[in-house]
Amino acid sequence: MRRLSVGRVALVVWLVVLWQLLWRDLSVANTLSGVVLATAISFVPAGLPRLAPGHTVRPRRLLAFLGYFAWQLVVANFVVAREVVTPRDDIRSGIVAVPLADPSALTTTVLAAAITLTPGTLSVELRQDPPTLFVHVLHVRDVDGVRRDIGRLQRLVVGAIGSSAAVRRLEGVA
Repeated sequence: MRRLSVGRVALVVWLVVLWQLLWRDLSVANTLSGVVLATAISFVPAGLPRLAPGHTVRPRRLLAFLGYFAWQLVVANFVVAREVVTPRDDIRSGIVAVPLADPSALTTTVLAAAITLTPGTLSVELRQDPPTLFVHVLHVRDVDGVRRDIGRLQRLVVGAIGSSAAVRRLEGVA
């Protein structure tokens, strides 16, 4: 059995104290659950890669992406809610092919998930050659406008978590 280092014990104690402070209740159940959780956390290797190889998290750009995405969620919810409660049918749906500037699996997955989570849009298919994402859009007024909007979202995703080469490529295009 491996011996516990002083650093690991100190980490467990610190995490249990934080756990107790967060719960604001010094009970046997909270203490035991805190010890179990803190011990499990202390055995997670620190050097594990957090993202796909070559990708980097850029905190300011990640906040910009999350802020933009949150705003798009609010706007899309209002648009879809208006569509539901108004008697007239103003839906002009369609599937739009959007070329992908960065075909990495990580950024494409985040982009497709963000699109699908936004009311009124749905990622339908991904083709690898050429890298293209097909998106179902509830309100298609301008196909090029849809591509521009998704392109902006893609630039924000790549800027937040993409590889340095992909960021340079997209910033050269933008």
